[in-house]
Amino acid sequence: MTAREGALALVAGGLDALEAERDHINDLNVYPVPDGDTGTNLCLTVRAMLEALERASATDVAEVAAEAAKASLMGARGNSGVILSQIVRGACDVIGASAALDTPTAQTAFAEAAAAAYRAVKQPVEGTMLTVVREIAAAVAAVPPGAPLSDLARAAVQTGKEAVERTPEQLEVLRRAGVVDAGGYGLLVFLEGLVEAGFSDATIARPTVRTVRDDGGGGGGRHPAAGAAAGESSRYRYCTSFLLTGAGLDRADLERFVAGQGDSWLVVGDESMLKVHVHTDHPGTVLGYASAQGSIDAVEVNDMHEQVRERSDRLSRRIEGTGVVAVAAGEGNRALFLELGCGAVVDGGQSMNPSAAQILAAVEGLEAAEVVVLPNNRNVVLTAEQAAGMSERRVEVVPTVSMPAGLSAMVAFDPGRDAGVNAAAMGEAVTHVRSAELTFAVRDSEIDGVAVRRGQVLGLVDDRLVASGDDLRAVFASILSEFARSETEIVTVLTSLNGERVSVAELEAVAHDACPEAEVEFREGGQPLYPILVGAE
Repeated sequence: MTAREGALALVAGGLDALEAERDHINDLNVYPVPDGDTGTNLCLTVRAMLEALERASATDVAEVAAEAAKASLMGARGNSGVILSQIVRGACDVIGASAALDTPTAQTAFAEAAAAAYRAVKQPVEGTMLTVVREIAAAVAAVPPGAPLSDLARAAVQTGKEAVERTPEQLEVLRRAGVVDAGGYGLLVFLEGLVEAGFSDATIARPTVRTVRDDGGGGGGRHPAAGAAAGESSRYRYCTSFLLTGAGLDRADLERFVAGQGDSWLVVGDESMLKVHVHTDHPGTVLGYASAQGSIDAVEVNDMHEQVRERSDRLSRRIEGTGVVAVAAGEGNRALFLELGCGAVVDGGQSMNPSAAQILAAVEGLEAAEVVVLPNNRNVVLTAEQAAGMSERRVEVVPTVSMPAGLSAMVAFDPGRDAGVNAAAMGEAVTHVRSAELTFAVRDSEIDGVAVRRGQVLGLVDDRLVASGDDLRAVFASILSEFARSETEIVTVLTSLNGERVSVAELEAVAHDACPEAEVEFREGGQPLYPILVGAE
């Protein structure tokens, strides 16, 4: 793997983690002022890095590190994004000058990342992402130089978690609102994404951070309560940032001017490129002054007061009760789950398993206080459980291994009950369901002692081959006969017959003959690879 490929994998991992948590980080943002949307700003900053690395042709470590540092500065959004760009720049300066990325190099990189972040802020405030990166740097410095990088990664993530949890003790506004610092939490999420992408060691588990605290200091739900303090609104209205390029840029002069125009100001970079961020009532005045020094680009002006109102509206819509996230493939199946009361459906299934980040994003997108997840595929159960562990809401996973099982579970769902009660009822419903799949053999093989040829229809009941042959209708009849022997009362058939020489009417006739006593319902599922899925109760 080249340096560029490795950097792409790491940055993509960090971005995926941030995207999954973006809305939550936005909702945490109460100090010192709503700075645009912290989660969105961090995502945009990291996405700019990823896109620049995708375009880059460099493979040398030094060139890749320089490209990443430059891209983070150019793409930095908001106060949090600018500070993150300095953290990235400090780390990349060390890594780019090193022969290998070992533990001593990583320790130096963290130290310089923290130092660069503090240099960027003229009046550092503790209890923010500055504190988090400083405490992480101190912790990794204590790791023995001969220890593997995985040990350093564990120390970094665990210390970051602890530092984030302490931020309400360091800032009164966070304590009053009952949340941790948004920027610090976002930095931790980014770091966790890097670690997950860089190490396959399952023992590096993403820790759960108590992002909301009750009056006794204990853990709470993931989102701030609708009545939580909204934080301190800035006396200034517009979050303004831009990139200034030119020759011989006077950073000190620009700092003096910007400091007189508002607060939360940052000017970082060098004499050829400066990134400027400020909260002000007069963005045009700042842009006009800067344009006299060079060319301005990447201008962002956000109305922070409007964002405060939007955040309050968003949090006020949080509802009590439970929502459901289901994993399903096919437009028909997706619509069916939504009809039955699912709050969100994640695309996925056999051969197209979703990531934990995708499931987590769907969980976080629900307005319900608690969530039940239906993986609906044996290969997705562990991923769903991982996503549940990444969320601080109460999330219960009902380990459904098929879409018919998931649909039966939905019949037992009651949004007015808590997630635990729902999970128990839905899990009980699933125990009465048998599932079958009809698909085609992709190669000559032997399954359960039965020889099958490539292209033949396979009929599997509860993952066991019970029939095979050249005729889809005949195999379907064998499946239903298997169900009829166990006195099945309800049969649900999900079809996806594109290109198959059989009609739903023909299959209905087969079902009537094979299960004359059962209630059989056909629905167009649209799932790939499996022309027929069957659930029997």
